[in-house]
Amino acid sequence: MSNKFSHLATEATQRKEYAMSPGNGLTGNAPIPHDLWRRIIPIVREYDKANVSIAQLYSYLLAYVNGNKENNRYMSAFPSVDKIAEETGIGRNRIAKLSNVLVAGGLIKTAYDYMTNKRDELYFSMYYSSLTEDEIRRNLDELYC
Repeated sequence: MSNKFSHLATEATQRKEYAMSPGNGLTGNAPIPHDLWRRIIPIVREYDKANVSIAQLYSYLLAYVNGNKENNRYMSAFPSVDKIAEETGIGRNRIAKLSNVLVAGGLIKTAYDYMTNKRDELYFSMYYSSLTEDEIRRNLDELYC
């Protein structure tokens, strides 16, 4: 087998390690689970082909995770529906449904924070799904009944 791409593989490996290391000076990075495209999206598309947009919403939420340990909202993302719609192009009316699909797939959990004068939804990434394919389908069956 040829090693003509080994220099690119080496550079990619080094960059991945650097990007995921704390204190690297980058603005932050989060892993995208392989399961998202290899297992979860094929399942959720069985229910609605447009559910492929969970990948965009999931990566967006990862980009906004609060990494400040001193904050009550540590490890959550809390952009408003309007902000998500504006910055991703996902329709406002689709965001809640896609969020529910991410919950059904085991990729996020949500909670509400009533600390301000309005209710804020907090999105907690689980970084991988521990659910079996049958569990995901059961959750989606409940969502799509």
